[in-house]
Amino acid sequence: VCNGTPTAAINFSSPTTGPTGALTFQWTNSAPSIGLAANGTGNIPSFTAVNTGVSPVTAIITVTAVYTNAGITCTGNSQSFTIVVNPTPTVNPVANQVLCNGSNTAAVNFTGSVPGTIYNWTNNNTSIGLAAAGAGNIASFVATNATNVAQTATITVTPNFSNTVTCAGTPITFTITVNPIPTVNPVANQTVCAGTTVTQAFTGTVAGTVYSWTNSNTAIGLAASGTGNLNFVSTNATGAPLTGTITVTPSYTNAGGTCTGTPTTFTITVNPIPTVNAVSNQVVCNNTATAAVNFTGAVAGTVYSWTNNNTSIGLAAAGTGNIASFTATNATATVQTATITVTPTYTNGGTTCTGTAITFTITVNPTPSVNVIANQTVCNGTSTTAVTITGPVAGTVYSWTNNNTNIGLAASGTATVPSFTAINTGSTPQTATITVTSSFTNGGITCTGGSTTFTITVNPTATVNQPAGQVL
Repeated sequence: VCNGTPTAAINFSSPTTGPTGALTFQWTNSAPSIGLAANGTGNIPSFTAVNTGVSPVTAIITVTAVYTNAGITCTGNSQSFTIVVNPTPTVNPVANQVLCNGSNTAAVNFTGSVPGTIYNWTNNNTSIGLAAAGAGNIASFVATNATNVAQTATITVTPNFSNTVTCAGTPITFTITVNPIPTVNPVANQTVCAGTTVTQAFTGTVAGTVYSWTNSNTAIGLAASGTGNLNFVSTNATGAPLTGTITVTPSYTNAGGTCTGTPTTFTITVNPIPTVNAVSNQVVCNNTATAAVNFTGAVAGTVYSWTNNNTSIGLAAAGTGNIASFTATNATATVQTATITVTPTYTNGGTTCTGTAITFTITVNPTPSVNVIANQTVCNGTSTTAVTITGPVAGTVYSWTNNNTNIGLAASGTATVPSFTAINTGSTPQTATITVTSSFTNGGITCTGGSTTFTITVNPTATVNQPAGQVL
């Protein structure tokens, strides 16, 4: 029997009988440790067998039949038999294992207190690469997990000891957990403008994956390393694109074991924000050439786009690149000013970055002119009519010259030709030609326009010669 189990009751019998005598059975036990007394009389009832050791215990039971009748006791031959009590086998605890898919497990060698114990085991999850059942030690094997979640197998180990009868000890359990290998999905490269908020979420097939990353270029505004998704404001303090290579490594931790997957890399390129240097304003005269405008900035490869709010000056409404010299036009009598707005853009990696626009002006002054002035003819000693000089362009300055100062008018002057007393001391008319020129000044630029002439003729004073004398 096995330790702790009941024996079968033993009932003795004998062919010896008698109508008046008494038949008894006396027995001895060589190993009382099995739970049976050292001796006794009569049948042996069922009892719980005991063996606290690690080897089978054999008790030899010797039974003698005794017959008593009329005061005479007769002892018969003895019979012997054995009760063997097997020990209870044990299995020592086994440590749990946590592995990554594709790793080799540690071999499991079962031990216990009872020599000769056979260890039978069952496995409730064969997907880890271990059979459903077996006997004896478990050799190292390649753990498998074809899923995206941890797979745990519970191994139940039962110790058995066989000696005529098989005795089972208390089972133990341990687990082998096979974690999945985490992944990280590919991430597209990014090109952004400096100052842009960059966000990037990492994903993979295994829930609970931790994504650790490194960055090769902290000048883009991202730290050298970190964990989790990205969220930062990009920077670029240079005049050229900056690129950081981001390496993302997925890891999965479960039951104290961490599994690392294959890293992925992608790049974040931060374009600089282009600039355009200030441009001086220009003031020119109608029908004169402007100065060519060459745009410059800090970022090589910048494209300069411009708009013009006043095409009447002879410049198109919009364009790209430098503005070549052109003939400025102003068909009006007023100053014409065009505001040129220049916007710098820089394109790289399919991303266009726009800088701060600047403005400058091109002012085209009108061409001044002089309205026609009527000629005058006056008599010597009389006053001329003052001449008010006018023209279509407000603010025009009118200068005049006189080619004959003998008439009493100065050689030159500005603005109105004043009234004056005409002089002609001769005997023939005196004519002065007055030439009027126009000029217009604005923005430090003086534009010279057309001229006109008129005449002032001064007739001499008529006289009568003395007639010849008569004698009366």
